[in-house]
This record gives sequence, structure tokens and C-alpha cells, in this order.
Amino acid sequence: MIFAKIWQADMEGSGVIPLVKGLSDGQKDLHKGYVVVDMNPLPGQNAGEGDDRNEITVFKEVVIPDGKRLSYDLFMQLHNYYDQRFNRSDPASPKKIGEINEFLEYAAVTAPMRLARKYAEDYHHIRAGCSKEEWIDTIRSIWFSTSKGDSPSYFEQVFIGEPGGNRRTLGEHHFWYHYCVNGPDESVRNENSTLLIKHIDVGRTEKSNLAEVITLTYTFEEMMSNGSKKKQVRDLGGLFVGTSAEGLMALGTVAYLDGRAQIPMELNGEAFDLMMYRTEDTAKNPQSFSPRFKTPVHV
Repeated sequence: MIFAKIWQADMEGSGVIPLVKGLSDGQKDLHKGYVVVDMNPLPGQNAGEGDDRNEITVFKEVVIPDGKRLSYDLFMQLHNYYDQRFNRSDPASPKKIGEINEFLEYAAVTAPMRLARKYAEDYHHIRAGCSKEEWIDTIRSIWFSTSKGDSPSYFEQVFIGEPGGNRRTLGEHHFWYHYCVNGPDESVRNENSTLLIKHIDVGRTEKSNLAEVITLTYTFEEMMSNGSKKKQVRDLGGLFVGTSAEGLMALGTVAYLDGRAQIPMELNGEAFDLMMYRTEDTAKNPQSFSPRFKTPVHV
């Protein structure tokens, strides 16, 4: 129940309604904002010949009204910070990083995070009536601490992607807006091969006309430097669509505090599981989380 409350609070806050192209995109509301999900972004095995394949995306139209823009601007500050950090060593602690502090000052008092705080208080993870600063320190310790050396934090894993490689490679998108900003590269190149997107399989929930959660599976044609070709499939799993950064953070905070690896939830009549992944060290720190639904409709 708490997860559905967080999602609804986010839709009334900085979240934007996830519409489905050809099904619910007649419900566009410029004041509330929306994102239109294309369930068939690359029709046909050979479609897209001659097209600008950099434009391939499941999110065909995104409208974020001015009243909700701050959330996305603050996320982009963090996004840009981590992109810069990716190319240099930065020993600064999370408490000293201005982009983190600015985002947490904003997010801590939003409606989704207030619900997460109430959950943390009710289940004695934090002291009831603690100060805003204590709550921010709790969020910071969950999302921005690293478990070992310079390993990725929970925030990096969920919102940015793992370091040590191309941050925009498929499989690292857990936040829909990160995917929207960066997009899947139309090809992924290395010394020996090039991967070209040939098909995108999109799944969504059955019982709602919205795309609250989708799954993505990409089929590539890998062309080797010697001219040979082979098929490659990558399953990205599920991701929430339309949630703001603070909305996704609230969901991930409660998922971590819950303690289970697989947590049942229901959203707009559809049953989901939240899959919670933790580090393998003795601390079992949060690593990543994602939604998984039982009856996706595939195109």
C-alpha cells in the first residue's frame, strides 16, 4: 500500500503521467505533464533503414511543466557531476558535494519522501520527530555511501549507471528520465564489433491504460570487424515511467528499509514485485532495485 501511495503522491507532485501511444495519449495534460510511451518504437526487423537511428527511443514525447521542472534540473546537476567525476578522481565525501546537498535539501521535504520518512519512523529505522538534518543524513547514508573503496553508491546504480564503462550502455537505465536524456546509443562500438539495434520489445501492464512500469528487450545485430554477423539480445528488465527523482528515491528507500529481496506491491490494479539487490559484503548495503510484473503485454 505504501508504494501505491508514494506513486500517487509523486504524480500529484513532480511526476508526469505515463501515457501509451495510441491508447491513452488522448489524456495529455500540459499542466500535469506527461510522457508518451511508444510500445512499438522500431517496427519490423529491418525497419529504420535510412532513418536517423539516434532518434530511436520508447519515449516519443515528454512534457514537464515549469512547476515540476526544478526536480529534473536538480537531477541533471547530479547527472552532470557524476559524468565529470567519471573522468577524474574525486575524494570529496557526499557531505561536501554541493549537488548532492542541494538535491537532498529539496527532496527530503517532498510528498513522496515524507511518506518514506513516515514509514521509516513507523518501523523504527529513524527516531520519530527527528530533525530535517537527521532525515537528510539518513537518506544520504542510504543513497550516497559506498560499500567498499570507490564502488558505486545506490544512487549511482539506480540513477546514473555503473562506472568503469560507457554510462549510456543498455542495461544501466533504471531511471526513465536518465534513459530519456541519454537515449540508447544507436550503436555500441568497440575494437572488434559494432552493435546495431534491430528490434525493441516493450512490455507493459495489462490492467491499466497507463505505462507505470515497462520492460525493455533489445535485439542487436553484432557486426564483427571481419564482416561476420550474429544476433544479440539484451533484457533490461523493468523500470518505472514518469516518476520524478524524489519519487523513485522514495520507492527505493522503502524497498531497502523493508528488508526483503522480493516485495509484493500493487499499482492501479496490477500486481508487481519490487526486486531489491544488495551488496554481497557483510554490510548488505543497497545496490539497486527494479519493478517486475507478472503479466506483461508484449508488442
